[in-house]
Amino acid sequence: MVLSAMSSAELRIEEGFVRGLPPGQQTTAAFMRLVNDGDSDTTIIAASSDSADRAEIHAHIHRDGMMSMQRVDSIVVPAKTEFVLEPGEHHLMLINLHRPLNESDKVYVELQTAAGDKINAILPVRSVLNEHKHH
Repeated sequence: MVLSAMSSAELRIEEGFVRGLPPGQQTTAAFMRLVNDGDSDTTIIAASSDSADRAEIHAHIHRDGMMSMQRVDSIVVPAKTEFVLEPGEHHLMLINLHRPLNESDKVYVELQTAAGDKINAILPVRSVLNEHKHH
């Protein structure tokens, strides 16, 4: 279950989860579906989490036949549609985790829009070993 709250933004987070990793890993990823019910596009410009020192928006970029991951400054969720953060595409990187994440844990994440709105959610941790069961 994803608990989501919004200020005046008409954006919501659905079907989110954080990838659980083996002990000792300091970086993981969060995935979710961003649904924009508003009449205008919403731009996400920042992310944070109380479980990590930093949260960054990343994307897998295909260039010259190679795929690499890089930080991006923002993502735009078009009006009346959705944008999916998913493995192999756009996602949130949680960097320098404060503790190991176990499958029963919950992780708080907050997204900030260019308009200054904040959208937050509490996401369940899903073990990387069990991830294929959820697709």
